[in-house]
Amino acid sequence: TVLNVASGSRNKSPLGYRAVCQVQIRDFPWNDVDTDPYVSTRGYDPATKGSFWSKWLARNPFHVGYTIRVYEGELGQALSAMTKREYIIEKIDAGRDGVTITAKDILRKVTDTGVTAPSLSPGELSLDLAIGGTSFQVAGAVLADYPASGWVRIGNEVISYTSRATVGSNVEFTGLTRGALETTEAAHKQNARVQRVLAYVNEPFSDILYDLFTTWGLIPTSYITNADWDAEFNTWRPVFNFTGYITQPTKVEDLAAEICLQALANVWWDERLQKIILKAQRPDFFPDLATDDADILAGSFAIKELPEDRASQVFVYYNLRNPTLSITDRGSYENAAVFIDVQSQIQYGGEPAIRELFCRFIPTAAIANTIAATYLRRFSNVRREITFELSTEDKVWTGGTIDVEHFLDSDENGDKIRGNWLVIEASVQEVGGRYRFVAEDNGSAGVLWLWQDDTLVSTSWSAATEEERRTIGYWLNDDGTDQGGTPRPFRWL
Repeated sequence: TVLNVASGSRNKSPLGYRAVCQVQIRDFPWNDVDTDPYVSTRGYDPATKGSFWSKWLARNPFHVGYTIRVYEGELGQALSAMTKREYIIEKIDAGRDGVTITAKDILRKVTDTGVTAPSLSPGELSLDLAIGGTSFQVAGAVLADYPASGWVRIGNEVISYTSRATVGSNVEFTGLTRGALETTEAAHKQNARVQRVLAYVNEPFSDILYDLFTTWGLIPTSYITNADWDAEFNTWRPVFNFTGYITQPTKVEDLAAEICLQALANVWWDERLQKIILKAQRPDFFPDLATDDADILAGSFAIKELPEDRASQVFVYYNLRNPTLSITDRGSYENAAVFIDVQSQIQYGGEPAIRELFCRFIPTAAIANTIAATYLRRFSNVRREITFELSTEDKVWTGGTIDVEHFLDSDENGDKIRGNWLVIEASVQEVGGRYRFVAEDNGSAGVLWLWQDDTLVSTSWSAATEEERRTIGYWLNDDGTDQGGTPRPFRWL
């Protein structure tokens, strides 16, 4: 898996890249025992006809989408104790020496299939619909093609309805509000397409992502721990309720990328947990430390600059005038938030680096300003990316943060910097021996300010749990250290 943090990189897919697994297996003659239930009735010797994989592929022509599990462990270890990674088969190529199975993570269901939300509606107007019409019938559709109440789009008009019912072979819509959602009422000809509108009204962004993935992307709910997604929303983005009306079939991948950018969050597949993870862009309180003295394999550390991702000016367009307008047209939005880092721009020779964010789901100035300020804080300086290898995968994995000290990353005096990095890619180079990580600078995740009740708890500092120390009324020093002297990435208000 490769993350695209906050969709900030123009050189990556908005949802990053899928984890890919390749398995090579030799081919061999096979007697069909355990693979052909009728082998005992055959009038020939199966071992002389074809090979194991040639027959398997012929018998399983629809293997694209099958699940493959790869276990990593030690000889004699129980499967349940091994690391299990799960993928979805993309293709199987056969050659002289055997087959190569290529598989991707479960998010391929939305990134590689072109699946849309909503689906293309099959219904068409059975008769002309005049201005002022209070009902209409749709041919070529059934009740299940449209919700019991909601909105439809005909031409450039959105019409809300309160009920629909079967009338003969048609579906009739009643309780109409013409020209809904700031669109203009118009007359429509017979056979005009009647498209269902997918509506999200003041919903937590995490719930929208969950619906896009499970309802429209057909990802099994077992791959998402919804309670964890709710907790991430409630803890880190409790006011990020979004509103959006999708009036034409739109790729689920594109909609999910919009949500992630506008919520300053990431989703990715953790093949070890076999779960899709949702995580807000935020500091981690207690990252592990990796150093060149003790952890980082010699010769594996490198730093790369990413000037193309820098942004000294961020324009956030929000409050879409009506949902039928182009979401990438500046004129389609009622408002815009503009944030400029003048000092950063001066430091880079006065050269502006502008990033425009078109946010159809953002309804308020408060959220738009938060997005603009946070995005600018993260991308105002040239981004840096490091690559390093460890002999263990226990310290960090994709989506986690880690503090790194290495002599190649030093201050002007040559002293090593202890930097915080967000891992955007992790891969196995040698099982049980070498793991490669790519991480981007996370130091500009920023200080998190938390509202705090002024009532102090009675529990002493030494007796308090770590959760109590960071979430209830203990004071912090002006320099950001807690009562135990530990630096904290948050402050109290």
